[in-house]
Amino acid sequence: MSDHATLTLESLVVERGGRPVVHGVDVTVQPSQVTTMLGPNGAGKSSIAAAIAGLAHVGAGAVKIDGTNLTNLRPEKIRANGISVVPEGRRLLTDLTVEDNLRVSTYSLGKQAASEGLAYTLSLFPELEKRWKIGGRLLSGGEQQMVVLAQALVSKPKVLIVDELSLGLAPIVVQRLMPVLAEVADNGTAVLLIEQFAHVALSLATKAYVLEGGRIRYDGTAAELSDNPDMLHATYLLRD
Repeated sequence: MSDHATLTLESLVVERGGRPVVHGVDVTVQPSQVTTMLGPNGAGKSSIAAAIAGLAHVGAGAVKIDGTNLTNLRPEKIRANGISVVPEGRRLLTDLTVEDNLRVSTYSLGKQAASEGLAYTLSLFPELEKRWKIGGRLLSGGEQQMVVLAQALVSKPKVLIVDELSLGLAPIVVQRLMPVLAEVADNGTAVLLIEQFAHVALSLATKAYVLEGGRIRYDGTAAELSDNPDMLHATYLLRD
């Protein structure tokens, strides 16, 4: 595979507790752009993220990167194929320092790749250098989210999936983090931003999907969706 890659979900069915919660979803995430998936709570967005990461069972359909089938592989195999997933909630090792949290994320990389990955993440989040020796539990929510994003980016993935970036964060923090996703996409990465709040994502994204009840209700450009308030209201997405 090249350094740039396309993620495709083909007729994806995701199961939770033996029951389908996502029904035949088709999604394409192109390199060098941000794609957003919007939808209300319970729409199935996080189940899709978990299925891509290898943490939820795919009952039918496929998860592919540049045609290579990754369906139901173990999470470490998913990561080895160039996909990093930032799950909902800020899941970092709070007893470890910022430095140790990031170094743990380089365990599968060679020495040079680890060094380059750390330098890359600090170029994206220079604030973390000042907090390098601070324990995770002493960080603000925004700083914790930076660490979690940095953990996902340290391997310079081909595909980055971010689930609910804005959850629990102040608007000023979200405004700081969103340009990072744009920069990551500009570097060639395919970015899928999964969000509940439409206004957070649409100005950043090129492509948009709306998910409701485990099914795609909209598949088109982000600009067109921004100009379609009826669609947004219908899926309870317009939030302040």
